[in-house]
Amino acid sequence: MPSILFLHENYPAQFGILADYLSRKGWKVVYATQKEEIEQGKPIRTPAGVRVLRYTKSRDVTEGIHTYLRGTEGALLNGQGFARLGYALKSDGFEPDLIVAHSGWGSGSFAKVVWPDAKFVQYLEWWYRFPPVDIPRAESALGSQEDKAARVLVRNLPFLLDFQQADLVVAPTEFQADQFPDFIRPRTLVQHDGVDFDMFHPPQSDETPFRFQGLPDDAPLVVFATRGMEPARGFPTFMAAASKIQAKRPDVHILVAGGPKSHYGPAPKGFDTWKDKALSEHSFDRSRLHFTGLLPKPDYAKLLRRSSVQVYLTRPFVLSWSCIEALATGAPMVVSDVAPVREALPTDDVARFVPMENADRVVEELEWCLDHPEEARAMGLRAREQGKARYDQKNSLKTLEEQFLAVLGS
Repeated sequence: MPSILFLHENYPAQFGILADYLSRKGWKVVYATQKEEIEQGKPIRTPAGVRVLRYTKSRDVTEGIHTYLRGTEGALLNGQGFARLGYALKSDGFEPDLIVAHSGWGSGSFAKVVWPDAKFVQYLEWWYRFPPVDIPRAESALGSQEDKAARVLVRNLPFLLDFQQADLVVAPTEFQADQFPDFIRPRTLVQHDGVDFDMFHPPQSDETPFRFQGLPDDAPLVVFATRGMEPARGFPTFMAAASKIQAKRPDVHILVAGGPKSHYGPAPKGFDTWKDKALSEHSFDRSRLHFTGLLPKPDYAKLLRRSSVQVYLTRPFVLSWSCIEALATGAPMVVSDVAPVREALPTDDVARFVPMENADRVVEELEWCLDHPEEARAMGLRAREQGKARYDQKNSLKTLEEQFLAVLGS
C-alpha cells in the first residue's frame, strides 16, 4: 500500500479522520503539524497507527518587513521548518508516495524539494479576491482601495507556490472553488471533508439528553454553535436577535457553544472579545443565556439534537463544519441566505433563510420554528436526507482515497 504524508498547522483539523481511515486501510501514514501539544522530537501514534510529529519554524517574521509580506514570510518560515523535519524523516527511510498539504500556511511548500518524486495534493480552502466577497462593502471601503487591493493580491502568493507543484487541488465546496482563478479550476476536485452522520444523527428516544447547568430539560432552546464568536460568522447579529427573542418569549433559553476568540478578523475596538461587546450592548436574562465553551464532539452532537432551533449565520466564505453537523442531526435551522449555505441547503423547504445582518428577520424565523415545532423538525429532516449523499463522511473518505490512488496511477 502507498505511503502518505499529511501537512497541516493544526491537528487533527481537516486531515485527522482521513489519516486514520487510510492507516486502517493499510496505507503508511505520517502527519506533521505545529500543534504545541505534540512535543517536538517525541512523535505520537494514534490508535489507527498514524505517526504524528511536530515541526517548528526557526524564528518569527522579520521585524520591520514590508507589511504586505508578513504572511508570505511566515509561510516560507513554516515551509522551511517542515523541510528540516522532512530531511530527518528521509534519513530514517520515510519516502511518501503522496503529500497532502493544507495550503496557505506554507507547511508543504518545500516538501517536494525533499521528495521530488512524490505526488502533491494541495488542499485549498480560499482564494482572496478584490473587492472581497466575504467582507461587507462598508468595511471593505475603509482606507485606500489601492492599498487593500495590493494586500489581497499578495495573500495569494503561498497558494501559488503550492499550486505550481500540485498534481491535484482539493476544495471542500463549489462556492470555494468558484473563487479560484480559471487556471486552477481544471486541476480542482470539489470534495467536502464530510461529517460523521452516525454520530450526528437525529434525536433518539433512548439517548441520554444533553444537559447543562441552569438549562431545564423541557425549555425551548435556541443554539448558536460555531468555533468562534465574530462578525464573519454572524455573532453580533445573533446576539441582537437573542436579546429580542428573550424579551418576547420568557420561556426561551439561548445557548452559545464555542470559544470567544475571533478567528476571522480583529477584536472590536474597546473590548477584548465580540462576546464582551454584545453583552454590554444588549439586555439579557442571564439565567436563560448559557455559554458552554468548546464541547467534546459527542456532547456537541447531543446539544444539536436537543436544540429547538440551530442558528447558522455566515458571510459568503468558507462553509463551517457546524452547518453540516446541524444538518446531519436534522435540527431545524435558521441560516444566512448566501451562496455557500444555499449549496448545502439548496431548496427553500429545508431551512429558514435570512439576510445576514438583519436581527429582526432572525427573530421572525426563530418564532416560526418555535411556533411550528413539528413542521420545523420535518424541515430539518429533509435537509439531512438531501445532504447525506454529499456530506456523509463515509462517502467523502472513499472518494478521497479513490482520487489519491488515481493521482498515484494505482
